[in-house]
Parts: sequence; structure tokens; C-alpha cells
Amino acid sequence: MPKPEKKLKAVVKSHFSHEIRKDVDLTQLNSLKLDQAWPFIKEEIEREIGSDGLVCVPYLEEASLYQVSSVFVRRDMQLQPAGKLADLLDEAKSHPDYVEWQRSESFVDEDFKFPHESVKITLQDEQAKNKVRVIMMNLSRHKFPKDKSPVKNIYLSADKGLKGVKSVYMITDVLMAKTVEFRANTGISSRIFHLGNPTPLVFGLEQFDVSEDGQLISRIPVSDQSKTVWSKAGSHDHLLTPSKTKLATS
Repeated sequence: MPKPEKKLKAVVKSHFSHEIRKDVDLTQLNSLKLDQAWPFIKEEIEREIGSDGLVCVPYLEEASLYQVSSVFVRRDMQLQPAGKLADLLDEAKSHPDYVEWQRSESFVDEDFKFPHESVKITLQDEQAKNKVRVIMMNLSRHKFPKDKSPVKNIYLSADKGLKGVKSVYMITDVLMAKTVEFRANTGISSRIFHLGNPTPLVFGLEQFDVSEDGQLISRIPVSDQSKTVWSKAGSHDHLLTPSKTKLATS
């Protein structure tokens, strides 16, 4: 998909809201399917809220799979979701404090304060009558704290489909919104998607090497996450929850 030059149209900032509108070339937006419309606005989301190299979730309909501690495995040159670390670890081998930490999902960064209560991004092509818009409310950050590392403390279970893997990829930093609304317009047709639960939007990924007995033995930042190829868990065109999604280990 080409990256047309974006012309700044308007920016509105206040304590409550940060709003940006741009004129862009959206002539290639010819479908209201989620996986076709979402890519047109991902780059702008990364630019506005994706600090520290965080990248946008590849599929809005599967955003719930991209939470802190979500694990991915590389298969067929793509990263496939395997589940949350708490559901994949070997409880008997892992450090009990770290098992409890993962079970509790205590990942909220209490020191993080986003400067605006909402962010609204609108990209439109007035000539083609096409538009994509996203509204993100009440952003919060969830991450692994600096004093907590799975390395040497967590073992993966051989019974969870991860036996023999030499490395896994894990999300360790996420910016989430309490609610998200995404709208796409093509001509006179439109479609609106509303997510009323906390939803991952941008995230940071790290690679963890795995020993033969399943222990996480080293932690390597992924330098260019934008080039990562993500496998879609299904061919659906609606919003999913993890319980309804077939993961790589199932």
C-alpha cells in the first residue's frame, strides 16, 4: 500500500482532547472490511501515541490478543499468537513469585499520565469521498516493571504446544484505550466499530530465547518491529475475544 503525502488540515488541542484531521489520498480505500480499512490509519496512530517505538496493533478485530505478556511464536515466517504467559508457564519449575505476578496481571504503569483524555484522528479524501476515523478515550500504559524480568524466573510448559521452541516473542509494553471507536467511509457507505472494553492500540515487542528445558534465558529487544509479519488468527470480519480465537498452541 503506497504512503501518500499527508497534508495537515487542522489540529485542535485541549486538556480534554487532541484532535487531528488530514487530507490524504484514500482512493485505494474500496472496502469497509476491518482488515482492509484499518491499515490506512495505523501509521497515524503510531505517530500520535506510539512513543518509544511502539507499533500499532496489526488487526483491530484481534486487538485483544496484543496485551502485555501475550506470547507469539514464529511459524512460516510469521508471528502467531500462542496466548498469555500466565497460561503457558510451567508452574512447578517457575519462580513462585513470578507465577503469582503473571497470574495477578499487575501491569498498570501508575506513573503514566497521558496529556489528553481523548485522541481523535481523521484522515479524509474529499475528492474520493472516503474517510477513516478513530477516537481513543482514556489511554493507559501497561508494561513489565523494570524490577521484574521473566528471564531465569519463568519456564514454559511443554504441554502447551511450545516444546522444542528456541525462542518466543512477547509483548512487554502496551498503550491501551478504555474505549475505541473506528469508522470507515467509502462514498455514501460507512461502517462503525465500537470497542467498549480496554483495548490495546500500540505495543512494544521483545524476543526471549528458550533453553531446552523451557527456561527463558535471555531477553532481546526487537529493533524494527514495523517489519514484523503478523499472522491473523482467523478470516473473520468482526471483533473477537481470545476465548473465541484459535491460537497457535491450540
